[in-house]
Amino acid sequence: MAKFEEECSYNCVSVKNFFRLPIAFKEENCYLINEGNRCIVKVSERKLLHSWRLKHPHYFTAPIVFDNEDESMYCVIENNTVLRWPYSTADDDVLKVASKFKFQEAVFGVIPISGHKPLILFASGKAIKGEELGTQSVPKGSFTTENENLIWADSLELNSETVVVCLSQKNDNYQLHYFTVTERKMKRGCNHALVQKEAALKNWCLNKSTHSFVTIWSNGLILSYNLDTKEETTLLTLPDIDKHSLAVDFMDSNHLTILKYIPKTKGACLEMWDLKFKVLKARKTLKNIGSTDVKLSVIGSSVFFSNGEDLVEVPYHIEKSTLASGLGKCSSAAPILQEFSWSTKKYTDSSSSEKNTIEKMDIAENETFVLDSTELIAQRLMEEGSSCLNYISEAELVRLLRLAIRHKFKKKNSEEKMNIDPVIILNAVFSTSFSEVFLVKSLKKLSLEDTMAALSFLASFLLDDESPSVKDKEKPSDLQLFSWMFLVIQSHMEALLLSKDKKAIKLFRKLQKCISEKMQDCEDIENIQYLLHLIQKKKNILPEKYVTGKYCIETLDT
Repeated sequence: MAKFEEECSYNCVSVKNFFRLPIAFKEENCYLINEGNRCIVKVSERKLLHSWRLKHPHYFTAPIVFDNEDESMYCVIENNTVLRWPYSTADDDVLKVASKFKFQEAVFGVIPISGHKPLILFASGKAIKGEELGTQSVPKGSFTTENENLIWADSLELNSETVVVCLSQKNDNYQLHYFTVTERKMKRGCNHALVQKEAALKNWCLNKSTHSFVTIWSNGLILSYNLDTKEETTLLTLPDIDKHSLAVDFMDSNHLTILKYIPKTKGACLEMWDLKFKVLKARKTLKNIGSTDVKLSVIGSSVFFSNGEDLVEVPYHIEKSTLASGLGKCSSAAPILQEFSWSTKKYTDSSSSEKNTIEKMDIAENETFVLDSTELIAQRLMEEGSSCLNYISEAELVRLLRLAIRHKFKKKNSEEKMNIDPVIILNAVFSTSFSEVFLVKSLKKLSLEDTMAALSFLASFLLDDESPSVKDKEKPSDLQLFSWMFLVIQSHMEALLLSKDKKAIKLFRKLQKCISEKMQDCEDIENIQYLLHLIQKKKNILPEKYVTGKYCIETLDT
């Protein structure tokens, strides 16, 4: 169980058509609830494998949970009844094969417990262990007070024990509760008040990798409360989110995905954030979002979100910093649901003879301008200054260098849509500390054209030929510039030796001028002088594979 909100999970009695989140995941199959058709569907590779239906007037009031101990599925219907049945069953109607446990008070949900049967959690804050179902039907314990409503619950592994984490609300006050469940008992738990002055709680999620409860507030703060150390830290600060509906979840321990609903445009955007470097790595723009009640769930390497009647899957790749095109579109549930497939264009229902009218929801790939991770870092650099590069990798420094070269010389269309000054970017890049080994490795990936452009930039900075848009205190020192110049030449020595470009001669003269005007006691200057001398004189330093007209035969006596 990931996360869910009160309205769409427990207290609603009206039947809606959207697919209920979160999604359960078992053996590469997804299990989710289609409320409009009152069925649980089993999906793999975006194909329906099986469905279990409820008879009218039954309705679901909580997501599905798996019990790995006896290979059973659990769900809650009509707020007070728990169903348990083997997920391998082929029966169409869950009530025919399910064990049924009805209680006198409202069941909030079923919470997975590692190594044990799930915990039955009640709206009152009481609970029953799964092992006690059928033998003891009286809930026990409680961690909530009068008029305090339970609105969210989940579980995680902490210090080899399962911790149940709950969120309650009383008026405008939110309280975090968490307690340990062992084989024998439920231990007394802890409480933590969630408070932010003059800010409202927008959304929350659980980071199971770091054992933290994460909240996002209307003032833009994203806070993390560690359940083990009981310390609260700030992960990130987002601007202008007060009027947005938000949903958050974790891709891994350091990457957070955020879905923002934007009222003005009636659209939304899906973002991937790197919390370690506090960098926005990817953004996907979504159009025609009809519901402000956005929900999000990360399963495997995909982000699932629901929008009213729609379920959309967006695959992601953290290493490549990409959010793929959205897959998925569903319309109102048909009376008999036998097969469906996801595509980027439409939803098809083979059981329906009538074609449903489908409102297009475009996940803009070509129509909308989407920034890559390097461009996003550049934008942040323009807004916040070079301090955002303190922990950046050498590979990203070189990508920023290439971005500045592109905007300076190639004048791509993206430049018109991005407020980027190449001179400011280059000053920040050349001023940032680096590891020589890793920088050389990344510099070798530059093309010859970009290499010569980088050398030209370095020479211009040394000769003060560039734009005065940067203050003197923000400019790199001559020693920093000469260090970059030496490493760039060293990384592409062979290509520069073989180059027949006439522009190269002019560039080398410019570099010689820099050296003569900036004569300093600097090892890099001497090294650069030596390399330039070799390049210009083209002495016999080429590898043997480039030398023609010579060969050698060696005879070995045996």
